[in-house]
Amino acid sequence: MAPTPPPTFRKRRLGQALRRLREQRGLTQQQVADALGIQIDRISRAELGRTKIDIPLLRALLTEYDVADQGLRQTLEDMARNIGKRGWWHSYNSFLTLNFQDFLGLEGEAERTRTYQTLVPGRLQLEDYTRCLLEAGLGIVHPTREQLDSRVAVRLERQNRLHAHPYEVVLSESAVLDNHIGDPEVMRRQSAHLREQADRKEIELRILPRNRGPHLGLDGPFTLFDFPDGGRLVALEALLNSFYLEDEYSLATYASAFDQIRGLALDIDESKAFLERAAHAA
Repeated sequence: MAPTPPPTFRKRRLGQALRRLREQRGLTQQQVADALGIQIDRISRAELGRTKIDIPLLRALLTEYDVADQGLRQTLEDMARNIGKRGWWHSYNSFLTLNFQDFLGLEGEAERTRTYQTLVPGRLQLEDYTRCLLEAGLGIVHPTREQLDSRVAVRLERQNRLHAHPYEVVLSESAVLDNHIGDPEVMRRQSAHLREQADRKEIELRILPRNRGPHLGLDGPFTLFDFPDGGRLVALEALLNSFYLEDEYSLATYASAFDQIRGLALDIDESKAFLERAAHAA
């Protein structure tokens, strides 16, 4: 028997939303299956993201869960209809791991993103900075020049598509001053670019000085996603993969960690002044 393919990000997000709504009503999967006259397997597979859920069943579930919010109902129906829709990154699939494709999908569906980073995040990188950074993995993470070029193209395309929702970034001082990516001119232009991006209405960019701490960010960078259906997710990025945490304890811990780090960082105007100095000093 062929192995069951992993759920796509849309199936997983929809399944998590349905599980959350069921649990809020205090219902078991068996109770829901009995009420709708269907097999429990249809409920469990839908919540695990292992099957495509049809619209009539989705509507029946939402009615069973007393979901009166029409906006939420429409959001979940749209998600169900778009289950099989190809992402914009489809043409690069042969060069991207399934895990990274999943991350791109989650990133695109989020209505709010908060992140602490010790490197300039991909969404705020200039092409030269990105290329210099990824060059370190040529022959290791990126076996060929063609694959590296594709990763650069994907990173730039992400920037063109992710300007609609709030993006809160706390960036360590070392990311701007100490991590030398490329020559001084690349660093100068990257700092100037960060300063420009800090003026975008959807971006809140703060710098965390190295002399403010200790803090929980010392354990490593992380990203929090909030979704229109009420779902939340923590993403931890490693060299080859991204890892996701979805339990309530992890979500609360990382949200508190971000609040702590944000509270220690420079305010918006101080961060802009910092970036201006960095752009002129590099």
